[in-house]
Amino acid sequence: MEDSCGFKRIPSGIQGLDSMIGGGFPENSAIMVRGGTGTCKTNLCIQYLYVGALKYKDPGVMITFAESKTRIHQHAHGFDWDLDALEKKGMFTIIRYEPHEVLKVMEEGGGSVRDTIESLGAKRVVIDSITAYEMLFEKRYRANESILNLFEMLRSWKATTLVTSESPVAPNEDYRGRTGFLSDGIIHMYNLRLGQHRLRALEVIKMRDTTHTDQVRMFKLGKNGVEIGKELKNVAKF
Repeated sequence: MEDSCGFKRIPSGIQGLDSMIGGGFPENSAIMVRGGTGTCKTNLCIQYLYVGALKYKDPGVMITFAESKTRIHQHAHGFDWDLDALEKKGMFTIIRYEPHEVLKVMEEGGGSVRDTIESLGAKRVVIDSITAYEMLFEKRYRANESILNLFEMLRSWKATTLVTSESPVAPNEDYRGRTGFLSDGIIHMYNLRLGQHRLRALEVIKMRDTTHTDQVRMFKLGKNGVEIGKELKNVAKF
C-alpha cells in the first residue's frame, strides 16, 4: 500500500495504530518498541507478525533472545493465534538465539538469519529484545555500531522490522535512548499507575518518512490483541 507521497506502507495489524502513523510502517524500516516489564511489547510484536501473515500474506520471522519458542506460542494461544498453522504453511518461524551467537551471524554476513528470511521470503521481522544484545558490549560506540549494522542488514533483505527494548519510560520524560537515533521509528509503551489501578498507553515518539500523531493513547488487550483507543489526558501527572 502506497501513501499520497508514494511511500509504501506496511500495515501494522494493530487496531488503531496505523491511523497514528500515516497508514502503516514505512517499508524496510526498523522500528524500536520500548517499554518496561508488562507493557505488552512482545504481544504487540507477535500480533504484527500474525496478522501480517494471515491477513496481508506477509511471511514473518521472530528472532528471540529472551523467550523460548514454547513461551512465544503460549503468548499467542491466549489470543487464539495459531502460529503452528502458519509455520506449516511456511508463513512464520521463530529463531531462538543467545545474544552472543548473533555476533557470529553478523560476521558471516547474516548466516542462518539471512537464509531463513530469504527461504520464507519474509517481509516482517521481529527482534525480541535488543537489550540483552547491547549488554555484550563494554563500549557504547561498539554496541551502536553493531546494532546499526544489524538494522542495515535487515533493510538490505527488504524486511520491515520491530525491535523491542526493555527500558522503562514515562510519558512526561523525553527519553530516546542510545539506540533511538539508529532506528527509523520509536514507539513507547507504558504501564501506568493511576491510584489503585494501572492503565496501559502507547505513544509514537518518532517515525521517519511520515507524519504521526503526538498523542498518548490508551490501549487494552482485547480478544484480538492490542487495541488502541482514545487519547490519554493529563499525562503530566505520570
